[in-house]
Amino acid sequence: STTPSAMMNPLDQFRDPVPREERETEKVGRSWSTKELRRKSYDDLNRLWYVLYKEKNMLSTEAHFARRKQAYMVQPERKKKVQKSMAAIKAVLGERKTEKINAHNLLMAEKEGEEEIAVIEEIADTEEKK
Repeated sequence: STTPSAMMNPLDQFRDPVPREERETEKVGRSWSTKELRRKSYDDLNRLWYVLYKEKNMLSTEAHFARRKQAYMVQPERKKKVQKSMAAIKAVLGERKTEKINAHNLLMAEKEGEEEIAVIEEIADTEEKK
């Protein structure tokens, strides 16, 4: 038996599944803010990046078809919102990376400080024994 998804053209994933007539009347959502994304786990951000990447590719395909047909692109603001959301994800991941580096550097500085104190104490003990 052949399932409907098996009969689908694999390139259809790069086309908007919502009919053009519906898109002309639908209101477009908003982009994700950095504040919202800071509360997301790494896995959630990774999944969202993948969804946005597919959306970006689909919108590029729709723009291409619109140019070929010399028609206007429906909901062109979607592309900007996807770009803003992807930039926000990059910003959040950059913040996390900076925090991780700073925490690592602080830990290393503390360890070096402890080692220096141990060396000073050892020298002091050696001096006292003399």
